[in-house]
Order: sequence, then C-alpha cells, then structure tokens
Amino acid sequence: MQIQLGKTLDVEVVERQLAELWQESARHPDADVETAVLRARVANLLVFVSTDAALDDVHQLLSDVTAIHPSRVLAMLGLRQAADRDIDMWVESICQVDKRSGATRLSCEQITLKAQGKFVAELPSAALPLLAPDLSTFLWWRNAPQVSDRLLDKLLRASDRLIIDSAEFSDPAADLLEINNLFSEADYRNVGISDLNWARLTFWRELLADFYDVAPYRPLLDAVESVRVDYVAPELAEKAVAPQALFIAGWLASRLGWKLAEEQPTKERDDQLSFTFFSGETEGAADQITVELNSVERGERSPGKLVEVELRSRLAKAASFRVARSDDNLHLLAEARLGKDTQRGRVLPVRNRSTAQLLCREMEILCNDQMYQEAVAVAARMITRLSGSPAD
Repeated sequence: MQIQLGKTLDVEVVERQLAELWQESARHPDADVETAVLRARVANLLVFVSTDAALDDVHQLLSDVTAIHPSRVLAMLGLRQAADRDIDMWVESICQVDKRSGATRLSCEQITLKAQGKFVAELPSAALPLLAPDLSTFLWWRNAPQVSDRLLDKLLRASDRLIIDSAEFSDPAADLLEINNLFSEADYRNVGISDLNWARLTFWRELLADFYDVAPYRPLLDAVESVRVDYVAPELAEKAVAPQALFIAGWLASRLGWKLAEEQPTKERDDQLSFTFFSGETEGAADQITVELNSVERGERSPGKLVEVELRSRLAKAASFRVARSDDNLHLLAEARLGKDTQRGRVLPVRNRSTAQLLCREMEILCNDQMYQEAVAVAARMITRLSGSPAD
C-alpha cells in the first residue's frame, strides 16, 4: 500500500503514517486470527535516481534487498531538467511473506520523495531528518558522480558508505576521474566507497592471483612483458573503454608495483589502446610492460564485461597465463601455456549476481576497499594519459 502525504514535510506525520502502515500489515483478513509482524530496521538506505525508469528498477529490487537487510529506505527522484515542482512524498511498507503460510512476518518501510527543477536541491533537507537514528546509513547513488554536486555532498556527509555502479556510467572516463577525486576529498575520508562493477570482477582477480601461488610460475610472472585485456564495450558509451578493463589493468599494476610511463598510449586501431608501464623504479627497456586494451565483438556477451585477460612472460617463448570466459559464457577458465604444454587451472561458474545481491553484499561492508581505491587511482592516471593532460 502506498500513501501520498501532503506538501508539508512533517517528520512526526511521516512517522505516524508509517506506524499505521505497520499496524495495517499486521491485520489478518480473519478478524479472529491474531498475527505478529516484526517491524525491523538494521540500516538506512538512501537512494538517489534521476529518471522515472531508474526509480521503477529500485522499487522492483527493494523487496529482495530488505529481506536480507531490513532498512528504512528513502528513495529520491530528482528531475533536474524538468519544470519546477515542489517535493511530493509517498510512504509505503515493504513486507516479507512466509512462502508456506502466506502470513506477513516482517515489515520495513520506504519513503519516496520526488522533486523537479530547482526543488531537487531541497531533497536532502527533506530526506535526512527522516533517517532512523543510531543506524548505519548507505547511499546508493545512481547518477553521474561529481565532487562539485552539492546534493551529493549533503547526502555523503550523512552517510557511512557510498555505493555506485560504474557499469551505468554514460561517460566512464570522466565519471571514474570523479570517483578518484572523491577518494582525495578530506571531507569524505570517513565514507567508504563501493562499486558494484568492481565486485563483479572478484572471480577474475581470484583466478589471476592463483597463478602466483604456483612456485614454478613465479619467475615467469615476475618477468611479464605484456598484458592483453579483451572486453566488450559499455552499452551507454560504445566508443569508451569499459571500466572493468581499466579496473583489471589498474589492479594488476597496483598489486605488482608497476609505474605508468609518462608517454601517451598508442592507438593502432579504433578498438585498441596500448599503455606502457615499468616494473622498476627507473624506466628501462628490460622491465617494460605493455598493457593492451582491446574492444571485441559483443556476440552473446554482455556489454561492459571482460572477455579475456592474458599475461605473457619475456623469459620463455610462448609462456602465457590467461583467464577467459567460456564460449557459452557460463564459466571462467584459467590456463597456463608453457611452450607446447597447456596446464589447466580452476574453472569457476559465472555467477551473474543480480543488482540486489551485489547491493546486499556491499551493505555488509563499512570500510574502504584499499585495492579498489588503488586500482581506481591507476585507472585515473591511464585516463589522464589518454586525454593528453600533463603527467601527474
């Protein structure tokens, strides 16, 4: 049940209406039957979207999210380019139903706020007083992040963790630079940052790291001379490098101590970029590593996803280590090729976790992911080189 409130944003009125919704959800159709419905809140979840379609998506997945993390959800729709319209507010209960008996067992709440034009800036002042006290607050920002955005600034100052999804970026290069800038802002250093798109790379990173656990492989891996990353272009920016490709390159470079060369990347084809890194403190030909990012045909693969990552060593002819999607896109395959010998590694299923599942996982974490932060920093330097800006 969804109830629209009046224009006067009164916290007491909202709380009273939510309490009535909870009581209503506990009523059984048979007046003689008593039921007990727990009203639960373990966190606050702030959500900001900029389109009606995105708000519909949020509504559809909140039942799955609140089943694991019962929350007070404050969903904000800000239509900045629309004609001015003051804030409208709705409240509704989100109930979990026992699959066997059909009885309602758990109830939490959602408050939806919608504003247009100049009134979008007022959304934080309307939403933040409604946060449940003494609970962790997560901000799921489904919009282009900008350090200069005052609305984002106000919401971040009230949050413990920012959750984004770089797969949704319409301008991946510019938006990743903004994420890197957020890490350097002193005002936000107590706010952890999660990226659902980074979480999708967990198995890729795990399989690549596994190669380094095999003692005979280590000398070859310590002498890597090239890395090839194949990816499918993002859906919203077909000419851009997919964030996943930049993340995996940045992760390898940051973990292995590679330094990005001052020179700009080379571009032999429209769908290929080559960056130069060095494994030592000084730039020399002996420790040079070429990182090649290739956009490949989509076929049956999802946009923005990795297809294959291969590391080649300079110590032995045809020595390479690769992780790739299977032809049916159901598994990730790892293998080491040492001359004519191919040694199969682990095979992991492609989990394709839903947005709700990924979001639930990130709501279990409060601290910053240092590896993600360092990977983003390298990716930002790669983007800067690509734009031809002066070296940092």
